[in-house]
Formats: sequence, C-alpha cells, structure tokens
Amino acid sequence: MSDYLMVASIDFGTTYSGYAFSLTTDFKRDPLLIHSNQTWNSGTAQLLSLKTPTCILLNSNRKTKSIGYEAESDYSRIKEEDNENQEDYYFFHRFKMILYDNQNLKHQKLKDVTGKTVVASEVFSKFIKALKGHLLTHFDETGKAIEPHEIRWVLTVPTIWTDASKQFMRECAHQAGIDDNKLVIALEPEAASIFCLFQENSRASNERRLLNRTGQKYMIIDLGGSSKCSTYPLSKGLTAILTAVKEGLQKYSETAYSRSGVNQMWILKHSKDLSVNLQS
Repeated sequence: MSDYLMVASIDFGTTYSGYAFSLTTDFKRDPLLIHSNQTWNSGTAQLLSLKTPTCILLNSNRKTKSIGYEAESDYSRIKEEDNENQEDYYFFHRFKMILYDNQNLKHQKLKDVTGKTVVASEVFSKFIKALKGHLLTHFDETGKAIEPHEIRWVLTVPTIWTDASKQFMRECAHQAGIDDNKLVIALEPEAASIFCLFQENSRASNERRLLNRTGQKYMIIDLGGSSKCSTYPLSKGLTAILTAVKEGLQKYSETAYSRSGVNQMWILKHSKDLSVNLQS
C-alpha cells in the first residue's frame, strides 16, 4: 500500500459499469471511506447513478467517441438525423458475456448492432481505457494531485469466468494503459465479502453489526445484468418467483444491508432449518 497513493477499482458489468476509489490515507482512518462518480450524464440531464451502461460508440476510424449514457444518446441522435455516414459508426452494448466459457479469445470478434465486426480485445480495452480516462479527468477537475503511476488498479471479474477469460481482461487492461504490476484481478463476490468484514461496530447499525461477529454466517446474492432480473422489466411470472424466493429467505435471515428492493444482504439465523427445507 505504501507504494500507492490511491486504489481505484473498475467494475466492468454486463449491463452497467463504473468505478470507485479510495486514498490510502483515508483507508487507514476508515476502510469504508470509498468514493465514486455520483452522477453520469445522459444527454443534457444529470442522473444520480453510480454506474453507466456498458456500451461504447466508435467512429469510422474506430476511435472512441463516447461510452455509457453519452454513447446511447450520441448513437440515437446519429440515427435520428439520418446521417449518411451513420453506418460508419460502431455501437457495442452488453458485450461482456462473450467471455463466458469461451476458450478461444485471441481472435474473437464482436458484432455491433449493425453486424459490423471488431476484434473483441479492441472493444474491451477501449472501454476500460475510457473508464480509466473518466476517473483521471475527475482527478484533474477536482484538483487531486494524483499521477497514474501512483494508482493501484483493481478490475473485478465474475467467479464463473475461466482463467483464459481472466487473462484476457488483464491483457485488455494492459492495452488500456494499466501496467501489469499495478493491476489486481479480483473476484466480484470476494470483493463484496471483504466489504462485509470491514463493517465497524462504532458506525454500523444493529443489523449490520452482526456481519463482523466471529463465526457469523452470511449470504451474498448478486442479481446482476447477466441474470436478467435487475435491469430489464421482468415478466409477472418471474417477478412472482423472485418475490417468493425473497420472502422465503427472509424467514431464515435478518436483513443486514439494503440499497434497493432487489439487492439485499441477509444474515442467516436459522441456517440448519433452511438447509433441511432446501433438501426436502
């Protein structure tokens, strides 16, 4: 930690992506003092969102024009204006899961919304570079005297990914200008679990305080974009199923941390009873 002034983490999500960072001096005082971009732009509107859509718009020279909400707005405007050159643009979205269980990534290509192809590593690296650039620009605008070599980078990946997929992400980060010796590949659920372990008695609520009790069991449920249950409107049948699962789990748990109606963390208080019922 002494070699870096800051640790910055990039969350490359299936549907939404973002970043967060923590100064090493802040971490020593309070490990949970974590900063993130609070507002992403969507056209002229300011959205109170911690993440932006995982999409990227490239121009005819395959240079990055924009990402996220801005890319969606730019591409929509290009199509509405019936620009004769609109076919020269490349718009990619929800492309992360091409890495799932894919062993042949070196020459893997991605199709944009019009069917044009670009090598996958180029698209991934440009998106990572854009998020990295957005963070560095934020530092410049806020007057933070942080140089790129003073940052330790963390890139989160799903547990289900193969070693080939993890190596692919590392290589893409390198192409995006992140040195290998300054990059850590972290598993998403492990990062969430570490957060739980840093709950402090002095600032945690009674429910959250249970997380750092010795021997405490807790469950982490990640309903991300690839599960298709937190981003797009759900069918009535699927909504009913998820509601039943949620209500069933709550009978055996105490709500410990909640950011929305879907994303919640529960601490098991009757795990033996739950195990018996699941088996039956």
